[in-house]
Amino acid sequence: MTPKEFAAKWFGNLDSRNYDGLKSMLSSSHQFDNPMTPQPVDGTMHLGLVQQMNATFTEGKHVIDQMIGEGDWVTVRATWSGKFTSEFNGLKPTGKAVVLPFTDIMHVVNGQLIEEYMRFDMQAFMQQLGGMQQPS
Repeated sequence: MTPKEFAAKWFGNLDSRNYDGLKSMLSSSHQFDNPMTPQPVDGTMHLGLVQQMNATFTEGKHVIDQMIGEGDWVTVRATWSGKFTSEFNGLKPTGKAVVLPFTDIMHVVNGQLIEEYMRFDMQAFMQQLGGMQQPS
């Protein structure tokens, strides 16, 4: 499986909430670097974040806009959307749609996700949730 095929399968498993499938794709040394945690987390914590997001934001779906692969690496430019239906970091759910463009850089070796670097605009995300004022 190429890194691009891996990424497509990964996001498919995310959307179908196939946690066993996701777990099987993580290496034992997996590290996930993302804006929601102060330092990279391991595979167990990564899956916990995924489950928390899926419980908080229903109807979650990823749309992949672009993938660029080189060797064992793939960069994914995509958009995630969901509906804010459960409390998140002390914020009450609004029932509104949330849209989050992101970039994800994945290092895939022998069908296992070794490292992942996800980047998105945390301020824009929190503004959509009502946790920050919109700039005027």
